[in-house]
Amino acid sequence: MQALFPDPDRSYYQRQVEQATGLPLRAVQRELDRLTKAGLLFRREEGNRVYYQVNRDHPLFPEFQALTLKSAHPVQRLRHDLLEDPGTRLALITPDRARVILVTRNQRRPANAAWHGFTVEALSGEIFLERLASGDPELIKALREGRDLLGRREDVLWRYIEAAGFEVAREPGVP
Repeated sequence: MQALFPDPDRSYYQRQVEQATGLPLRAVQRELDRLTKAGLLFRREEGNRVYYQVNRDHPLFPEFQALTLKSAHPVQRLRHDLLEDPGTRLALITPDRARVILVTRNQRRPANAAWHGFTVEALSGEIFLERLASGDPELIKALREGRDLLGRREDVLWRYIEAAGFEVAREPGVP
């Protein structure tokens, strides 16, 4: 549940959940089957891949999500807050886990986020790309040593990051 509930609008395939949790594939399959039978997850197949998504309409969804977030590490709670904001495009946490570099559509920190003691630097996509192109040392260090908090690699910013030769690791627990 820690892997799925912070971003309930996204579908995940089984291997993503396995990688995020670090559990054996069979254990993940059993748990996903139980949650699907209980109606907390939707299951769909595309070819040989099986995708799962949280059922927001389930009557127990708010309670399960609240319980999951209450027991989560502050990084996971911050991740949830950032995922709820549609303007958040990218979030990197530094190796010392004290600072978050946030790329948003309007260069503002999301109002809904509880920052849990993190120092946050909000950038627009344009400023982020300028700093990437100029080789800004702080940004380069965050890309080399930091971790991706969101796991949303479909944003075009990731094409620029990958083209610049960076392979940013995901935060543990991020599918």
